[in-house]
Amino acid sequence: MLPQDIIRKKRDGQTLDKQEIDEFVQGINDWSISDGQIAALLMAALVNGLDNGELTAFVNAIVETGIILNWDSVDLNGPVTSVYTMPDVGDKSEIILAPLLAACGAYVPMICERMQYHTGGTLDKLDSIKGFTSRPTLARFKKALRESGCAFMSPTEQIAPADMRIQAIRDVTATVSSIPLMIMSLLVKKIASGVKNVTIDVKGGNGALTPSEQEAETCAARIAECAPAFGLNPNIAFTTADHVIGQNVGNALEVYEAWAYLTGTGPRDGELHDEILNICSGALIQNGIAATKEEAVDKIEQALGSGRAAECFGRMLYEQGVQPNFLSNPSAFLPSAPVVRPVYPDKEGYVEKMNLRWIGLATLEMGAGRLYQEQSLDYAAGYSNVCRPGMYVSGRIPLAFVHAGDAQTAELAAVHLKGAITISEQPV
Repeated sequence: MLPQDIIRKKRDGQTLDKQEIDEFVQGINDWSISDGQIAALLMAALVNGLDNGELTAFVNAIVETGIILNWDSVDLNGPVTSVYTMPDVGDKSEIILAPLLAACGAYVPMICERMQYHTGGTLDKLDSIKGFTSRPTLARFKKALRESGCAFMSPTEQIAPADMRIQAIRDVTATVSSIPLMIMSLLVKKIASGVKNVTIDVKGGNGALTPSEQEAETCAARIAECAPAFGLNPNIAFTTADHVIGQNVGNALEVYEAWAYLTGTGPRDGELHDEILNICSGALIQNGIAATKEEAVDKIEQALGSGRAAECFGRMLYEQGVQPNFLSNPSAFLPSAPVVRPVYPDKEGYVEKMNLRWIGLATLEMGAGRLYQEQSLDYAAGYSNVCRPGMYVSGRIPLAFVHAGDAQTAELAAVHLKGAITISEQPV
């Protein structure tokens, strides 16, 4: 069947059969189908949806374009599991969770996302570290997992290559907010990574791709329905994404915050710590490392307090190309912006709410994300010390600090940030 006929069928709201889906995905993989045709089908899927049969067929077809990792032959003395946090603005939790779970006794292979429209991507953040290899060979990926307990990589020509093309096109065609396409992406990556247990953090709020509570619950329900067909056991957590959890937004800035959290450099942000405890404790219980939440929290606190989590992080970075002194001197490995300025509100008062999606788009326009597929990133761009609801701000207490490549970009980013935050004269 011609690709145009498959696109037309989905455009008209009809259901695709397995053969049509297999043929289209094969065309994605062998490049006989163009980027424009992929974009057209993705838009048709966003508008008309995919039922569970179509979703299952797409996942199987995409996974079959590559290999599925098998950990039976690797000498591991703990459970193999993974985590997936739905895209959000300022979400650095995957970078923290993988080494933290490793420090508690799990092995965590992470095949991850890059930036999706206004939301950040774990691999783009890690790529901001000088020397880091996000496309390691399979041998190097397995060695990193064995030596450090966690490893990160993108889809490659060997692992879910069709997914690599699809996600790059979704990023620049306004199709990232489709719940079936989101679920398709996460299932493909976790199946290909060879895990059975996976903890999935579903975000709900204006910074997430599922902005309403109903959409987040629908997404979680569909994951629970579809995952068992592939032998996946999902453990679902929920996080509210209507303000920045932690303090920083931007690739290198979020890596720095993850480093500070894992090493205990300064006090840990309380809200970020609560999020990490919630997701990580569920993963430990699911994998039999802890029997109760209290026991899980105790193990997490011990892993952080003893420095084991930071050691796992540093070892993973070393195995993936970063020099071993990153933990002691991260600033030597992370780019810094030439322009760093405070952004003060136009009036003093209390932060009532923020449009997190708008902040993500502002960060994208600063160069931290891609407006087109081939665009290189400004890894240093973003915001640090971002305020949160309830906080008092004034002409002396800024909303955040903007990090930009030049003064003009910094000025525009400041305007966007002030427009995204609502200030109340009364305490919130």
